[in-house]
Amino acid sequence: MKSITLKTRHLVIIAVFIVVIVAGAYFIITTQNHDNSGHDKSGFVLDENAKNYTGADPISRSGDVPGIKIPGYDTVTLPANTKNVKMILLNPEGNPCYFTFELIVKGETYYLSNLVEPSKCIEDLTLTKPLAKGEYKATLQIRAYSLDENYTVMNGANVEFDLNVI
Repeated sequence: MKSITLKTRHLVIIAVFIVVIVAGAYFIITTQNHDNSGHDKSGFVLDENAKNYTGADPISRSGDVPGIKIPGYDTVTLPANTKNVKMILLNPEGNPCYFTFELIVKGETYYLSNLVEPSKCIEDLTLTKPLAKGEYKATLQIRAYSLDENYTVMNGANVEFDLNVI
């Protein structure tokens, strides 16, 4: 019976082959868990701070077009030098989707929510860092995802507004 003797170059080729297989499997698994916006589907959870909205109907930026209702904001006032602020982030009643909200000021993310169900809102936000006193142009990036377990990306919006920090 003959024995097989592996030379160093054979061991290197086998090791490279194993690394390529493992890296390929990792890539396939991670890309299946991400949607087109780069969000990790396995990390999607309902926002624990969302509660039933009982206020007046918000300004609509959707017009009379049927479909997803996007709330509008003209001017928002927040206190300076604090991370805990009040701002209503609403997913209007009747929407066929979850929303996530990202507050962007000066190109930087100051708040990012988890999924908010239709007819629910977040009122108490904890910013990533406090804002200094001043007037800013801000963007609320609203992303919409289907209500099923696939969290399919739907139309969203960038709502621009004036932010007064006092």
